[in-house]
Amino acid sequence: MVGECLPRIVNAVRGAASAPLPVELREEHSFVLDLGFDSLAMARLGLALEDQFGFPILLDSWLSSQSDPSALTIGSLRVFVASRIEGHEGAAA
Repeated sequence: MVGECLPRIVNAVRGAASAPLPVELREEHSFVLDLGFDSLAMARLGLALEDQFGFPILLDSWLSSQSDPSALTIGSLRVFVASRIEGHEGAAA
């Protein structure tokens, strides 16, 4: 499940965005600088990720992990979500 998480994350990002997004979303895109995400869009992103993966993915620790908001990228979210998937699958086993 971890290997297929990027397309699901991209779907969640597209579902949560309130502004038009680039046709191609890349891992280096910053949520704040490149994609125009604000706190409301981040809240929608958490809900969209839950819809995509079927369990809650709380973004608080990811959001607070970076002192520079521009470091909150699709790539950093992918790493964060992958760690949550592994933890969830391990807990379910």
